[in-house]
Amino acid sequence: MRRLFLALLLPATLWGQDIVCDKGDTEVARLEFTGNQAFPAALLANGIATTPSTWARRTFKVFGTRYCLDPAEFPRDVIRLVVFYRNHGYLDVSVDTVVTRVGPARVAVRFAISEGQPTRVGSLAITGLDAVPMRAAIERALPLRVGGAFDRPALGATRDSLALRLRNAGYPDADVLVNYETDADRRQAAVTFAAVAGPRTRLRGVHVQVRADAGRAVVDTAVVRRLTGLAVGDWYRQFDLERAKRTLYATQLFNQVSVEPDTGGARADSTIGVQVQVAEGAMRNARVGGGWGTLDCFRAYGDYTDLNVGSRATRVDLRARVSKIGVGAPLDGMESLCAQDARSDAFGGDLNYSAGITITPPVSARSALQPSLTLFSERRSEYNAYLRTAPIGGALAVSRNRPRRSQNASYTLEYGDTESSPAFLCAVFNACADADQESLLRRQRLAVVGVSFTEEKTDNPTSPTRGTVLRGEVRHASRAVGSDDRLQFTRMTLDGAAYLPLGTDVVLAARVRLGAVLGPRFQSIGDAYVPVQERLYAGGATTVRGFRQNELGPVVYNTAAFDTVRADGAPGGDPSDPSQVVYFRADAASASQRTIPTGGNAMLVANLEARVRSPIFADLLQLAFFADAGRVWNRGTATSLNLKSVQWTPGLGARVNSLVGLIRIDIGYNPYQRAAGAAYFDTPISVGGQLFCVSPGNSLQVTKAGTTSSGLTVLTQASGSCPADFTPPRERSFVKKLAFQFSIGQAF
Repeated sequence: MRRLFLALLLPATLWGQDIVCDKGDTEVARLEFTGNQAFPAALLANGIATTPSTWARRTFKVFGTRYCLDPAEFPRDVIRLVVFYRNHGYLDVSVDTVVTRVGPARVAVRFAISEGQPTRVGSLAITGLDAVPMRAAIERALPLRVGGAFDRPALGATRDSLALRLRNAGYPDADVLVNYETDADRRQAAVTFAAVAGPRTRLRGVHVQVRADAGRAVVDTAVVRRLTGLAVGDWYRQFDLERAKRTLYATQLFNQVSVEPDTGGARADSTIGVQVQVAEGAMRNARVGGGWGTLDCFRAYGDYTDLNVGSRATRVDLRARVSKIGVGAPLDGMESLCAQDARSDAFGGDLNYSAGITITPPVSARSALQPSLTLFSERRSEYNAYLRTAPIGGALAVSRNRPRRSQNASYTLEYGDTESSPAFLCAVFNACADADQESLLRRQRLAVVGVSFTEEKTDNPTSPTRGTVLRGEVRHASRAVGSDDRLQFTRMTLDGAAYLPLGTDVVLAARVRLGAVLGPRFQSIGDAYVPVQERLYAGGATTVRGFRQNELGPVVYNTAAFDTVRADGAPGGDPSDPSQVVYFRADAASASQRTIPTGGNAMLVANLEARVRSPIFADLLQLAFFADAGRVWNRGTATSLNLKSVQWTPGLGARVNSLVGLIRIDIGYNPYQRAAGAAYFDTPISVGGQLFCVSPGNSLQVTKAGTTSSGLTVLTQASGSCPADFTPPRERSFVKKLAFQFSIGQAF
């Protein structure tokens, strides 16, 4: 009898039912449920054996998989549905079937469900908690509630919740018994949970045993005890034991960890011991290697990790990289062994290197504070592009991570400079303005103190359907924290999101993001400067999806062509003629351009998205309809925030579950004219890598500076501000107004 009951409850696939079609079988072309109000059809379909052919098969008749009606399992599906409903409180449920022929050897199957009225919880009593000091917290928000359906899974979940809460309140022997009576006529159930708490117990001691597969164990037992965060005299909490186990595994010192209460001894004094057993793994690992490349010549690297420095569970990571061996001083002298590309690199005369050390002390389960210290020195270059030198840099960080809540504090310091051509600084580092380039070229200290927090109250961290998320961050640089006099700012961001289910197939998601940078104007040429990476940006797959990455806000343009114009506005002119005054000016209507975001000091982003379960491939595919709005601007300039200045872009998208995560495809519609900005033209690095302002309104005179050895004329442009009056032509094509975004994970 028990075996028959299990056969009815378990999904058909577990018993090996053959629903794939053989010759002569009847295909299930369509599966429907009617009368089901309490539970969605997708949930009911997952619990039965009868399965319709795949969407591709039903649509194209050639591709996809055919599924057929199993004569043995079809009547059992009726019983499965009845048992499912009764377990959830619908004792009067009845299920009929309708099989309709829709073609040769093809049928449509319909389960007609009459749910009836559910039996509800008329009364719920919890006994045995009179002596428990935190009774209200233990009884709060239980799965089973008065007025709700008499749901058997919720009944078991409530019993388990009560027992676990008692064990987390100091009662290691707690158990909960369940008794209920149902009144069929009134459709009500009286439920009683009888808690057997036992004595409230404190920790008597923590016994630690460390073993090694070979040789003597090297981790100090006192260190293991401190890592667990368990202290004599604390109230027993099951949660603390689980947290201690996670903390020990997180050190990567141990292959096996066991943290269990000592149930063998007598506990007349209301105390209990804890047994901690750990098995050590590998404490050290090292890796070395090397090679030869056309751009780097000879190169070598080495990494070393020690997880238990001083037998105190302190982790130390050492890493080193060296390249340009053979052509870079002081390890030059082997040029004949290097490729011509390595010998002709404009920035290849010095050895490239990076060296760093990271020290990570162990984190106690009690405090959950994780400090770390990183020190590094590096010099790196890209072929004929730039040389970045940072003789010293470091980062000190402290993080506190709890389930659904984290706080972080950090201090970073980097002292260095960048050597490159103006054209490359603009094209790659987004530094086109004089102030931006001058800051990168000079050697300076950038010291930043940062604090951040995350508060997450959702049902799923990767694809939430209900709850809220709040994040905030503040970053500050000034002389007081060691930064250069010209690198001073305070950057603040706040991000909040909320998720609300609308029925079983739709989730409404909303997010607001605010940001501000207190500091100098970005485009001014003066002593104060905010680094490009510390500015605020919007646009892209996670903000306003109608714009490309970071392109909502202040931008400059890199044009492909320009015109030479005389002082009187007439076209033409010769910069090498001292008697002529000529300018370089781009024609927006004819010159193609690349957009370079420069960031702002104020930001507002808002998102509203409806995530809808797909009617086909429901377990694989999700659809989304969204409207994003935002604005990034510079306070203190002519640009300001108002309702008309906020730009919003509607769109739609799809999310596909995959082995690498949720693959997201979004299409946003952008009806706006692109923002005006300064325009520049850069010459190839092979001929000097110069950068010229070509904005239509610029009056920066271009003159001849000299001639190269190969006879090429070298031009120079007068210094000054490049006007932000270049406006690309408005897109007329509907397709070109669409922004396609591909990424992994939800947008927020």
